Amino acid sequence: MQPDFFQPEEIEFTLPEGQQGPRLWVRRVALWQDASTLLRDISLRPGVNIIWSPDLSTNGRGATPHGSGKSTFCRLIRYCLGERHFSNEDQRPLMQHKLPDGFVGAEIMVDGECWVVTRPIGMNLPSRAVQANRIEDTFDQLLVGTNPQTIAPVISDRFCSGYRDQVPDNLKSDQVWDVLLGWLARDQECRLDDVFDWRSKRSGSGSPAQELSLETKLTVVRLAIGALSAAEVSASAQARTFSNERDRLRQKLGHLDWFQRQRFDELCESLSYPKDRDPSDEIVRKELIDRANEELAKVAGTDHTKGRTRSADQQKKRQALQAERNKIVEERADLKALLKGIPNEIAAARTEQGTEQARLETGVIVRCTICHVNIDEVKANGCGISLQRCNLDEVRTRIDRAEKRIADMEQQRSTLPGEISRLDAEIASLDREIAAIDEAFVKVEKQLSDEDKKHISARELVREANWFDRQLSERAAVSARVESIESQIDGLRESMRLERERAAAAIGNLETIFQQLVASLMPRGCSGKMWLDGNGLHPEILLDRGIGLSTAAVESFKIVAFDLAAMILSANGNASIPSFLIHDSPREADLDADIYSNLFDFVLSLEEKSSPPPFQYIVTTTTAPSQQALAHEAMRLQLSSTPPEARLFAMDF
Repeated sequence: MQPDFFQPEEIEFTLPEGQQGPRLWVRRVALWQDASTLLRDISLRPGVNIIWSPDLSTNGRGATPHGSGKSTFCRLIRYCLGERHFSNEDQRPLMQHKLPDGFVGAEIMVDGECWVVTRPIGMNLPSRAVQANRIEDTFDQLLVGTNPQTIAPVISDRFCSGYRDQVPDNLKSDQVWDVLLGWLARDQECRLDDVFDWRSKRSGSGSPAQELSLETKLTVVRLAIGALSAAEVSASAQARTFSNERDRLRQKLGHLDWFQRQRFDELCESLSYPKDRDPSDEIVRKELIDRANEELAKVAGTDHTKGRTRSADQQKKRQALQAERNKIVEERADLKALLKGIPNEIAAARTEQGTEQARLETGVIVRCTICHVNIDEVKANGCGISLQRCNLDEVRTRIDRAEKRIADMEQQRSTLPGEISRLDAEIASLDREIAAIDEAFVKVEKQLSDEDKKHISARELVREANWFDRQLSERAAVSARVESIESQIDGLRESMRLERERAAAAIGNLETIFQQLVASLMPRGCSGKMWLDGNGLHPEILLDRGIGLSTAAVESFKIVAFDLAAMILSANGNASIPSFLIHDSPREADLDADIYSNLFDFVLSLEEKSSPPPFQYIVTTTTAPSQQALAHEAMRLQLSSTPPEARLFAMDF
């Protein structure tokens, strides 16, 4: 590498008074198969920490640099810092099966206090976060969960309390640290494609950052770096509220316009009103209402009798006729029953008369009619049953009565058919009268119904004309409200623009560091700039002609520089985030090796600016770092895919 290929760095730390070292850093990460079997113990340090898995050109064993555990190591640190999962859904069951009692432990320094975090790899242990000096000091309580279960609330209280309640409504305040962790420790699957692309669903991390919109993530970043004021947050929230109301009202205006086009023509046709008039004109709508009221008055002026019985006398007459008919029908039924029974009664009477007559004529009275004892025996011996003697005169009287009854019944049998015929005629006459009244009723009801329909239709036209007027009047109010909202949104946007200008100082600080980083990390002729607008925060690396760098390489390295600039900004006390950063294999394939090697030399040179270094930068790589880095104590761990003992967990899964 030519000594003048890179421009000299100009970055200096200006730490807050009293601060020494990073406020948050991971001191140690250890992996256990169980509480008595340590698989790997990795000590980390403030400053730079390099995890290297040599590629094929440097490992001398033909081992692939992938699959050694670099990304898993980064994921485990994130897991200890509060992320939900340590691997994706395919790998997690394999690791849980192989290590049912396994766990990862971390010693995390927060503002000089050591917090021990233990989180399960298998399924048999709870998550714990407690203040202690060493991981092993907590083994006696390893099976007892803590509240909180992770260190995330502790970190959130230390770094995010000043702004976490100002985030958009779609993000809970207790999720802000989870989102920031996504930024400070990006998924390797995201390939450094975009400044705000932090979490991939393929990683299965369960981080809320993978579901958030760019606007929400931008808000969190701006709050964290002090580039977003409470006034702008409030203005932005009001603008969203107004925008939602405006969109709702615009939809309502669309419905009203459709209604206006459809219903106005119908009303005009019903009321014989010209269709070429403008319904938005209040005078036109009032004329429609007047026309509808005139139609109603015409109908109301007719003999409208809804709710009254116009032929009450006829109704009473029908009731009387029906009562008379019912009486005659009942009488006829009685006569028919009498006529039907007369023959049997005559026959019975004739039988009785003949018997009595025979007794008188022959003088043979076989039995007493009172006691039914033989008369000769009664005369000879006396009646021992009845106290009365048989009276022949009474027998004759009974015969006479029977004869008269027979004569009466014969008379009835001859006269009843005539009576019944007379009653039939009366019933038929009554039926004709009742039918005539019913027919008259039908005509009256039809007339009343027709008149009622006209009246109802007229009233409906009045109602619709008034409703049409109210709707169109409301349209004017809605339209005025939309214009007012647009004006308020414009005012809020202007207020937000002014607030962004006030935030330019914070953006300026970040941009200054970003420019210094580009000048230090990239070849001469490259420059950096950064700007904020309504579409996001935009860091850019500008290339002079003749610079042989691909767009993909520049884009990925731009993100590395942006993250490092935010870390340095935080170390100087100008951002409310930890000066902590993890980059998992940040080299783009066609990025020049000298540029990539210079990254390690540069971040190592940052350690010399302050002792102890006020940041912690953890970077994994398959490309060999510079000779300076290889010989530096920053080289914390070397991994390989083969043999299994050289992998992170020292075993296959």
